[in-house]
Amino acid sequence: MSLLLSIVGFACLAGAMNRHHVEVIGGKPSHGRVRLLRLAGSVALLAMLTFEMTNEGAAFGALLSFGYASAGAAIVLLALTVLSRLRIGSR
Repeated sequence: MSLLLSIVGFACLAGAMNRHHVEVIGGKPSHGRVRLLRLAGSVALLAMLTFEMTNEGAAFGALLSFGYASAGAAIVLLALTVLSRLRIGSR
């Protein structure tokens, strides 16, 4: 659950950036969409932290959430890299 929340959170935050939005969805995002994606990403990461701290305790839960956040960010980074390479290769 935490890894999924982390992936969703970082994917939303990446989607709020012009470059990633253009590469994945196409076109620059509107200001409203940027705000919505940033809010959704932040809520997902906060939910992950809350979930882990509730289940594992404050200290260990925070430590686990940093690990899940690192793994989720790495997965999103790899996915964006692969999508970018596929688009360059298809041109």
